[in-house]
Amino acid sequence: MKKSVFLSLLLAGGLVASAQTQGYKDGIEYYKAGQYDNAKTILDRTLNDANTEQSLANYYLGQIALVKGDKAAAKAYFDKGNAADAESPYNYVGLGALELMAGNDKAAQEQFKTAQKLAKKNFEIPVAIARAYYNADPVKYKENIDEYLNKARKASKNKAPSIYVLEGDMLMDSQDYGGAAAKYENAIVNDPSNSEGYVKYANAYFNVNQQYGIQKLEELLQQQPNSAMAQRELAEKYFLANYWKKASDLYSTYIQNPNHFPEDKARYAVLLYWGERYPESLDVANQILAQDPSNFLMQRVRFLDQTATKDYEAAVENAKKFFESNPDGNFTTNDYVTYAEALTGLGQDSLAVVQYEIAAEKDPKNGDLLKNLSTIYSQNKQYDKSAEAYDAYLQLQENPSLNDFFGMSGRYLNAALNSDSPEKAKELADRGINYVNQVIERAAEPNPLFYQRLGRLYIAANEKKPDAQAIAAYDKMLELLNANPENMNPANPNNALDMYREAYSFEIMYYANFDVNKEKQAEYTELYNKVKELLGGGTQAQ
Repeated sequence: MKKSVFLSLLLAGGLVASAQTQGYKDGIEYYKAGQYDNAKTILDRTLNDANTEQSLANYYLGQIALVKGDKAAAKAYFDKGNAADAESPYNYVGLGALELMAGNDKAAQEQFKTAQKLAKKNFEIPVAIARAYYNADPVKYKENIDEYLNKARKASKNKAPSIYVLEGDMLMDSQDYGGAAAKYENAIVNDPSNSEGYVKYANAYFNVNQQYGIQKLEELLQQQPNSAMAQRELAEKYFLANYWKKASDLYSTYIQNPNHFPEDKARYAVLLYWGERYPESLDVANQILAQDPSNFLMQRVRFLDQTATKDYEAAVENAKKFFESNPDGNFTTNDYVTYAEALTGLGQDSLAVVQYEIAAEKDPKNGDLLKNLSTIYSQNKQYDKSAEAYDAYLQLQENPSLNDFFGMSGRYLNAALNSDSPEKAKELADRGINYVNQVIERAAEPNPLFYQRLGRLYIAANEKKPDAQAIAAYDKMLELLNANPENMNPANPNNALDMYREAYSFEIMYYANFDVNKEKQAEYTELYNKVKELLGGGTQAQ
């Protein structure tokens, strides 16, 4: 149940222990992977670093602005890039892309010509120009796209990885995922360090074959052990594949990378929780809450961790704060269930039931929750409600098992035995009898427990007195028990002496009061006393 609650919190991590960073290059990698907000965060953060290539960083910031539709900001970035290095071709490509978007084809071509002159043998520039045409209008500029891709092929002898990445992107846009993955694979073959190819291959393949996607990202991290994106993307895929421990272990490294994001620490706490590293998760959550006491997610993680470590007193206290301080919070089923578990841990069962009921109301088709709620109701002696909850659980099962049917019969038995109305008790017991009979009919082999339950239900239906049907059920139970003499052996851990005693006591009552038969009464009295002796003595039946 729990592990379905935070699938929206996609987390990630790293493979190696190094805390070094690639600086602004991490931002470029995020841009190429289509994670523009992450890219901008890192590029902004590292723009003034001594090792940052200003011209290139501004070019990618301009490209992000284009994606966001902010043409003015894009131009400002491209101009800054040219001011930093007028000999760099990239920002001329960016200015050309702006002209295309404005419908100024000739002006765009002039910018692209300048870029090509400066590019010399840099075959990435014709690919960047082809991408500019594709982004502007892939249909209108198809010939231009093909022209510049061919230039890149010729200049690189068909080995430029960016050619294959762009072709892969175009196939992804047309939903040809297999074809796109093949192109990304070609990019990797021609440049084993091409992070864009690895990430896009993993994303294209992950929904088809998770292992293929994970394998590619593992290969990338081997190539670029300090890449924040490689670390993050791999851990995200581990998380999505339910490799909880791997993901949390890897994230321990990623969180040390200077190019992680502000929200990553909170995500780390969540992932540690799902990796069952509860004390560590609690420590991180407390660190965040010390700075941000109203952090909704960390308030949740705190009491979840405390419940998991059985610190129920603290868990209940913080769960109360969590719910009370967030009246409009987006609470999950798991929030209420975990709160209930903490309350149960303190012995506050009646309060726990309330939380379980809220959870069931919030998620009425959660079979596991309904089944657990039924058990809690039974423990609280709310037998009618226990039967109702179990029935609701049973209705959700496409192929109910024999255990399900037997469990349902037990709920009806408890409800019948504790009913104040003989009529209601019979109605409930009859329902239970129906379920036991289905179990008997479907079971591969007869079981004395089935007939014990059947006998009890007949008694519950008859104002707690044995009748002929109950006695017939107990007779069948005794027949099955007697087939194995070890059932009567006190030394046998699987002995059935209590079952014998129960059957004999009802047999005595029946033949003494309802079907007077002195011989039968004497026979079962003798057997009852024998069982009592085997059980360790006690008052004998007369």
